[in-house]
Amino acid sequence: MGWRRTVVLDTDFLIDLMHGQAQAVRLLEELLDAPDPVGISAITVMQLYHGVSRAAVPAAETDRIEKALKGIATYDLTRGIAAEAGRVDGELVARGEGIDPADVIIGSTALQRNEPVVTRNARHFSRMKGLRLVAY
Repeated sequence: MGWRRTVVLDTDFLIDLMHGQAQAVRLLEELLDAPDPVGISAITVMQLYHGVSRAAVPAAETDRIEKALKGIATYDLTRGIAAEAGRVDGELVARGEGIDPADVIIGSTALQRNEPVVTRNARHFSRMKGLRLVAY
């Protein structure tokens, strides 16, 4: 991997992890072995739990989510992150390049923390100026 820095994990990464996708599992193992923290935006928790009520076995889905989140810090949605997200979302929409507002919040969390986003959705996140990505 070659870096030692904190990162913000995108929801897609965690979903891939929960499904046992080999690249995601390997990358998380490397990240958790590093001395730097790994984190997610609070909005990612909401996105993951969104599907619990529709799952065939909600309790099992909750367990999968909690297992995926073990050892991962959750970064609160602060006023600064919300303001950043509002500005970025407005700029993207004005350019005709809007993305999911939740992704804007995740990206803005990373921008405010000066950390890259780990994602397989580089196409959307690359629209956010100044955002560094770790794609897999």
